[in-house]
Amino acid sequence: MTTKLSTIGKWIGAAIVIVTASFLGFHTFNARAHANAELQSGAQSPQSDSTEQSGPQSGDTPQSAEPTPAEITKPTPPPHLYAGGQIGAQATSQWYVDLWAYAFNTGNTEDFMKVCQNDDYCTRVNNDVQALHADRIVTRPITIKYLMTKEIWDCTSTPDQISGTCITFDYSEQSGTAIRKDNDATKPDYSTISFSSKSDEAVDHYEGTMLLVADGDTWVVKHFWTHKE
Repeated sequence: MTTKLSTIGKWIGAAIVIVTASFLGFHTFNARAHANAELQSGAQSPQSDSTEQSGPQSGDTPQSAEPTPAEITKPTPPPHLYAGGQIGAQATSQWYVDLWAYAFNTGNTEDFMKVCQNDDYCTRVNNDVQALHADRIVTRPITIKYLMTKEIWDCTSTPDQISGTCITFDYSEQSGTAIRKDNDATKPDYSTISFSSKSDEAVDHYEGTMLLVADGDTWVVKHFWTHKE
């Protein structure tokens, strides 16, 4: 996945803090009250998902030492993933969170794309993750933890009229660090990933609302809105 930049095997890059543009690319949602107002049982949900544009990619100070990639363990599917009903939906929402972090940290999006079925958004996440790993080495992984399920209910979104199960839950996120492989390389534009030059290891807390639909004996995620608490 990595390539040498010269015959002497030196890496030139910059340590930057990776943060997410609304949950590593999850869609921004401004308020819990807004979510409840628009995600009614069998009624309405937010009309569309929105994302932030990536911020300036600063802090590109040349480094000569070859960075050490972070060691990432593949997540284990949670119990009840194929249980069906609300239990299965809840397990899938946790699995989605685990797979997003794994995809981001490793560049392996295969399992994530099986669960993420919001076509435009999921495609952009996949493209951004591939571009990120072509350009940088993740030396400190981003960490996302599913904390607590708060509510599950039947819902329908508008204008696409997708009916399924909605779940609201709390999760935490800690930013990761990546180092550019080549300071002279063209910096790609990301729509689902943002960067900061600050070395901030603080843990942030969020509330997310997810809409899932049944797909055979599994669930897939059609929409996800989130806001910082």
